[in-house]
Amino acid sequence: MLLKWTYLSLAILMIFSFYSNAKSENILNSQFKTAYYSYQDAVKSNDEDAQFKYAKEAYQLGGKFYGETNINTANLALILAQQHLNKKQNKQATPLLLNTLNIFKNEYGNNAIELPEIYILLGQSLPYDKRKKSIDYYLKALDIAEALEKEHPYFNAEIQLEAGIALLRLGSRKSNAILTAQTFFTEKLLKNDKRVVNSNFYAGKYHAAQKKYSKAIENWQANLPVFDSLEGVTHPLELNTHAFLIDALEKSGKSDEATKHCIAIGSMTPWNDSQEQRPLFRINPKYPTFDARRGKEGWVKIGFTISDFGTVTEIKILDSEGGKGFERSSLAAIEEWRYAPKFEDGKPIEAYATVQLDFSMN
Repeated sequence: MLLKWTYLSLAILMIFSFYSNAKSENILNSQFKTAYYSYQDAVKSNDEDAQFKYAKEAYQLGGKFYGETNINTANLALILAQQHLNKKQNKQATPLLLNTLNIFKNEYGNNAIELPEIYILLGQSLPYDKRKKSIDYYLKALDIAEALEKEHPYFNAEIQLEAGIALLRLGSRKSNAILTAQTFFTEKLLKNDKRVVNSNFYAGKYHAAQKKYSKAIENWQANLPVFDSLEGVTHPLELNTHAFLIDALEKSGKSDEATKHCIAIGSMTPWNDSQEQRPLFRINPKYPTFDARRGKEGWVKIGFTISDFGTVTEIKILDSEGGKGFERSSLAAIEEWRYAPKFEDGKPIEAYATVQLDFSMN
């Protein structure tokens, strides 16, 4: 009788356990869906804090519901890793991406189309002292995309551009992938296509890094008609394009042309209706040879006006220490400086500024 009751008790316990598990799974599934849909709503409303909060909740709940090694959990980890990267929390992103990479490899294979983007994110997640490892990740992304070029030519070019930009920041010669992507997009797409505009912009940066300023200028100027054709808005790359053109033109000895781009910045719809002036081009003053030989140090404080199109005017020495050599050198340098002008109520205005230039042998 006791044995029969024991079996009956176990049977009841097992039925109750299964019922509880099913009920718990339903609750967990409901909580997961709520978190995930809340994340999607946050993306639509561009609420970055909410995106991070719900991406984290969805990943944690999804891991419990699907299992830690499930492909769905890996996709949720990928979303959360991107959120960490957006918040500059790179250390938190790296383990999520490594785990995702392993799951994706098991699910899709070692050379699947799903992998290059993960390799690029992994490269972005590492600190500069792990630069070599970052480069390896970017090159792996390029290798996989290249192997898929025949079936997915646009995907290959997009990875070339994305990885090339990352490699450019690290000073790698392999950043010339940007130029390959640019050639493809320019041949296949309209001039106002986002991919063409981006590849022109970063091709310019690539050539500028090589000190090939004429080629850099040519690439940046290719986008100007696209910017000019827009009505009522400022393209996200327009300000930086003009700023880089100012720098390249000044370094090429074309100050008059550089001034035109200062004026263009002053006539742009500003990124804020009211904002302070922003330096676009500065050169350091030359250390006077006579003072350098004597080991003499000093400083010069200068006041100046920034015009409504970004040139420097009304330059005056306010105070100095060390002699006339430092003053002359400082004045000569500041005359060449260029700014994005100050804006008030959406209009460029003149602004006063001061700066101290230090001359130190160290």
